[in-house]
Amino acid sequence: MKRWNFFSGLTIILMLLMTLGGYCIWITNTLTTDVSAIISTNFDALRAVRGLRDANTRLNAVYLAAETAESVRGEHNLHAVEAEMMRGQIATLRRLSFAGGAAEIEAVRRLDALVEDYLEGLQVLLKIPARKDEEFARQRQRLAVKSSEIASVGQDIVEVNERAILARRDVAMDRGNRSGYVAMGIVLMSLGIYIYTSMRLTQSVFQPLRELRDSILTFRDRRFAEFIPLKGEGELGKIAETFNEMASELRTYLAEQDDRVVSANRMCRAILEALPKPVYIVDDEQEVRMLNPRAERFSAALGVPGQLPSFVRHLIDEAAARDVDLVGDDLRRAIEVETGEYAPGVTKMSFLPQVFRMRGDTGASQGWAVLLVNVTNLRRLDEAKTKAISTLGHEVKTPVTGIRMTLHLLLEESLGALTPDQRELIESGRDDCERLLAVLQALLELARLESGRGGLKPEPVTAEVLLSQVDAMHGSVVRQLGRQLRVEPVAPGLSSVAADTLHAGRVLGNFLSNAVKYGMADRPVVLRAQARADGYVRFSVVNTGTRPMSEAEQARIFEPFYRRSGEKAEGSGLGLTIAKEIAMLHGGRVGVWCEGDQVEFYLDLRGV
Repeated sequence: MKRWNFFSGLTIILMLLMTLGGYCIWITNTLTTDVSAIISTNFDALRAVRGLRDANTRLNAVYLAAETAESVRGEHNLHAVEAEMMRGQIATLRRLSFAGGAAEIEAVRRLDALVEDYLEGLQVLLKIPARKDEEFARQRQRLAVKSSEIASVGQDIVEVNERAILARRDVAMDRGNRSGYVAMGIVLMSLGIYIYTSMRLTQSVFQPLRELRDSILTFRDRRFAEFIPLKGEGELGKIAETFNEMASELRTYLAEQDDRVVSANRMCRAILEALPKPVYIVDDEQEVRMLNPRAERFSAALGVPGQLPSFVRHLIDEAAARDVDLVGDDLRRAIEVETGEYAPGVTKMSFLPQVFRMRGDTGASQGWAVLLVNVTNLRRLDEAKTKAISTLGHEVKTPVTGIRMTLHLLLEESLGALTPDQRELIESGRDDCERLLAVLQALLELARLESGRGGLKPEPVTAEVLLSQVDAMHGSVVRQLGRQLRVEPVAPGLSSVAADTLHAGRVLGNFLSNAVKYGMADRPVVLRAQARADGYVRFSVVNTGTRPMSEAEQARIFEPFYRRSGEKAEGSGLGLTIAKEIAMLHGGRVGVWCEGDQVEFYLDLRGV
């Protein structure tokens, strides 16, 4: 329907414009015809009269100015030419006079007679014998009178044609004015029809569109109770029908979603209430949005009911600053808190916080979740384990040291000579004693690192300086064993790292030692540093292994006392485990990556 309204309105306007254009073309053609008639009739008549006058003037200048008949002898050729010209102009005037009125026809007839009389009199003048000057003068006088009459009648014809030109001009101007009025009327009528049609079309089209806009705004504001179904005809009617269906489905969908949200909230609340650990749900501004009963009791016990404890807020700040989730089972991250009345009979408890960011389907941040895991007993067990290892290590180390000294004294043969078999047995015992002392020393150090008493002092240091120190400490040993060590140049602009150079160098030294033990002797060992996209700087030891390393072996390589099957190299079996602990104390990480026979052990330290 709306399409037909548009089409009909535009068709009417098009017809009016075509009518106006056709009328203007007709008026233009009419005016052109009138101008052509003026030029072809009246202007040609004026030109003929002017030509007649010019010929008469030339004849008068020759013949009427002569004093005697003798002076005009020999001018017959001029007379004949001008006479023919005058008769030709008379013929033109006779032809054009039929388009004029009776006055012009009569004037042309009189002019024709006068011209013939003039030419006959001129012929007579030319035939007057010499020495008859008086007769010549009389004839010349008669010709002068005829010439004057010719000029007078010619002027009458000129005036008649001028009046005709003015009359036709007036007619053309009147027709042009009337045409302008008609065209203006058509334009005004077209404008009126256009305004009327536009208003009708605007009202019929934009009123439903405004209603549609208002309905959309109502939906946007979720004011479903105020929604009024749209009405319309034609295409807009179909749009209104489709919108009403969409609105109905949307109301149903939102109602279902509201039910789902309510159900999900209830389920989430039930899960949170069932969790035996304090859980906090906060937004990006660290405003508490949800917490379970354990968290409510915990906050109340700390004197901040319904709010985040300060140490939890600090952890969220740290996670947001580093843009990482603080999760894991590292007991060194455990925090001891005065819990007050949270747990009867317990004044201090240790919690291992798990802080992770919540994200929506689009990946946008929707806040943070904090889970406080009670690790009080685990921490006590860990401390007891560390203390037991330390005590056991010291208790065992003393007698082992005594045995070691005794074996050394026996090998020096200060108490008597040894047989070859005795020497072999004592040397074997000494070597086993040395290995046992190395294991005890590694266990003690591992216990010290796990307890957080590693004594690390991280300071900003450039990658170039750290690589140089590692090369100075371990490079000579690698080369003495017949291996080639290549230190790659550091890329310009590589950021510094926060590291304890002694302990970080020890980690890389352990990697170099393993590369020498388990690598191919004819291949170089590469030591390098590279920037990482996550802000870390990776220090790597790249070596060519004697056989590929499987995924399972890569996953277990940093476990205590782990050895690959078939390896018989000596060592405590704790070197890579200690390296991992040192990396964790730095806030970094260690790992291994293998592709074919290329093996890369790396230490990642955060850039500063």
